[in-house]
Amino acid sequence: MTRAKYRLMVGAVVILAVINLATGLTIVIQRTKSEGDISVTDPGPAAFENESLRYSGRYFRDQLGLSKSQMMKFAEFNSIFRQQARDINYSLNRNRLRMLDEMSATRSDVLRLNILSDSIGLLHADLKKLTYNYYFDLKNICDEKQQEKLKQMFMGVFDAAIHPRQYGYGRGGPGGRGRGRLFNN
Repeated sequence: MTRAKYRLMVGAVVILAVINLATGLTIVIQRTKSEGDISVTDPGPAAFENESLRYSGRYFRDQLGLSKSQMMKFAEFNSIFRQQARDINYSLNRNRLRMLDEMSATRSDVLRLNILSDSIGLLHADLKKLTYNYYFDLKNICDEKQQEKLKQMFMGVFDAAIHPRQYGYGRGGPGGRGRGRLFNN
């Protein structure tokens, strides 16, 4: 391997390590901030575990004006979505850390890094699929007016992906509560 190629490869690894470290720190900071969010439980026959405000039944009830019967239907799929999203996000974080460990190794295994990268991509795809199915579940219990509001609520999720500089950190700088933080995609 030529010296120039070696330097280029080392430079690329360093850049990737910095990006992943920044991602990891962002996740830790956001998780710490999220733990301070207001926890609520929704009224009704199906008791929810305490949730951060962005996943709470109260949030959707208040934003969409959901009735008691809509809330009962919401309770049937919301906790399943939350658990599956948590599991995927946990796997994403674990794979990112494995990737950082591999990149930081004395002799990094590029094949292993490729596998981890592919796994992260597949997990992201799973999370997006989970999110649109959650949207469909919500949409199905809403009337037309609520569906339009729901569309606006989810627009924030997609705006963050399209305009990361505008919404990536949320309004008000790092740690803010921007429109793109609704589902941690």
